[in-house]
Amino acid sequence: MGERLTTLRLFLHEQEDPEPFHTRLADSVASSLPDLRDARVIDLGCGPGHYARALRRRGAWVQPIDLDMVEFALPGGPPGGELVANGMALPVRTASVDGLVCSNMIEHTPDPVQVLSEIERVVRPEGWIWLSWTNWFSPWGGHDISPFHYLGPRRGLRAYRRVTGKEPKNVPMESLFPLHIGPMLREIRRHPRLRVVRAEPRYYPSQRWILQIPGVREIFTWNIALFMERCA
Repeated sequence: MGERLTTLRLFLHEQEDPEPFHTRLADSVASSLPDLRDARVIDLGCGPGHYARALRRRGAWVQPIDLDMVEFALPGGPPGGELVANGMALPVRTASVDGLVCSNMIEHTPDPVQVLSEIERVVRPEGWIWLSWTNWFSPWGGHDISPFHYLGPRRGLRAYRRVTGKEPKNVPMESLFPLHIGPMLREIRRHPRLRVVRAEPRYYPSQRWILQIPGVREIFTWNIALFMERCA
C-alpha cells in the first residue's frame, strides 16, 4: 500500500515535476521483465529515456526510438543513442531484437494496428513485448483535456480550450487517438504470433479481475499493461 501511495503522490505532481514519477514507473517495469543481461531491446516511444536508462541499468542494450526529436529533450533526457523513426515503419531488421517496451505511446498513433504489426515483426521468436496505453474512457484517457474527453474528442477539445484558454500538448485526432481495451485485445488475438501472458491494470495489478468485465474495464483500468510473448 505504501508503494501505491508513493506512486499516486508522484503522479499528482507529474505535471510540474515529471521525472520522479516516470523514473519510478520505468524501474518497476524493468524489474518485472525477464533477464535483461545482454538483451537487445527497443524502447519505442522513448521520450527522454526513463525506460531506456532503467533497462540499461539491468544490463540490456537499448535502442531508444521516438517520432519527434523534441521528446528527447524533455526532463531527464536525452536517452542517448536515440533514433527518430515512425513506429508504423520501424527501420529495424525483422526478428532482430529480444524484447520491446512501449509505454503509453500507441494511443498517440493514428494506426495502432500497424504499430502492433511492426512490433510483432521486429521481435524474435520466443522474445517478449511489454505494452501499455491509457484507455480512452479512463479518467485520464484524454490526457491534457481530461475530463472533457468524455464529451468526445472534438467537443472535448473545444470545451477544454473554452474553459482553460490553453492549447493541449496532445490534440485529440492529431496526436492522441481514442484507444479501447476490448477492441485492442481482439486485434492482438488476430496476430497469431503474439500471445498475451499477463494483462493487468498498470497501477493496481492485483485487481486484474477488472479486465474480465467488458465496459467496466474501459473506465476503471485507467492504464492497461500487457506482457506478451512472440511465438514462432
